Amino acid sequence: MDIGAREKTKSGYKPIYIKKNKLLSISAMNIRGKYPHFKTYVAVTLGDIHYAKINKVVYMKKFIRYTTANFTPVKTLRAPIRTQLLRQGTGFVMSSTHINQPTYSSALFVTLDNYIQTYSQARMTKINDKWMNADVDSDFAKLKPTDSVKVTKLVKTGTAYKIDYARPLKSFSDKKIGPHHYRLTIKQLGRQYQNYTPIDDTYDTAASWTNFTINTKPYFSGFADWGLD
Repeated sequence: MDIGAREKTKSGYKPIYIKKNKLLSISAMNIRGKYPHFKTYVAVTLGDIHYAKINKVVYMKKFIRYTTANFTPVKTLRAPIRTQLLRQGTGFVMSSTHINQPTYSSALFVTLDNYIQTYSQARMTKINDKWMNADVDSDFAKLKPTDSVKVTKLVKTGTAYKIDYARPLKSFSDKKIGPHHYRLTIKQLGRQYQNYTPIDDTYDTAASWTNFTINTKPYFSGFADWGLD
């Protein structure tokens, strides 16, 4: 299937043809026709894949009829940890009036095509939005990782993940299992919510996030909003 994805080559851009059973991400939806004969069309992307690949891909927004002949819906990823940006820390902090602007911290991300990408604190300062409410498909995707390694094995047991790979990650406290065998253990903890609305309703703030540990160190993944009413 041609989804409108084009890969940059020395001679220009060439179409990327998607094979059957490839995991894709819906980027837009379009409803066409008149009641009651509506038809659904979707534009799809390769999703949150590793930097070296996504940096060479552009998309022509192509809408494809959303039918079971063209797509099989996936309600939950087998490893939901993929596509979640894990930032070092315990979450957003509430003051007496609002959620504090977070400081930049190191981060880790597991891509849909099974790469670990790490980002140092210095690298994260290149992102304009400290809230990091952008998804990985957008401006964050253009941020070059500090390090990246292919996952050789990912095992999910309950809310814990064991991720194996062949070499150590730079500036990251991973665990050596054996020759050419390293591991991160990620454990998902509870989900947190915070919100604050002043009495005069001049503005409101809200945040939600999930806490994790990576080899016992605290990390979190979530979103925050701080807007005028």
